[in-house]
Amino acid sequence: MPHCLIEAAREVSELIAPQELVQLVHNQAADSGLFQPGEVKVRLSLYEHHCVGGEQGMFVHLIFYVLAGRSDDDKRALSRRVVRALVERLPQVPAISLDVRDIRREVFSNRRNCLDD
Repeated sequence: MPHCLIEAAREVSELIAPQELVQLVHNQAADSGLFQPGEVKVRLSLYEHHCVGGEQGMFVHLIFYVLAGRSDDDKRALSRRVVRALVERLPQVPAISLDVRDIRREVFSNRRNCLDD
């Protein structure tokens, strides 16, 4: 945990290499002190077809899925940390946003906990 999904306009890859973007987000999450570095998972999807404010503008939006139980302050700190790093690295991108979502422990499954049953 966590799982981070990065969605971005394909044009963003002209400003930053996709793997660099993934690594930047990974490092910010890992260095936040909220997670073990080996637990952070980051994926990137680039979009050809999109609309931002009625036009095809550049954007980066991230969704962090974390196991429920973290405080709003911790989630806000993670969100601000990552967005600030992206704004600093990608000042040309006008729309950068991040949402932190809880995963309910009661219904979450993965390889490890399915094999433990």
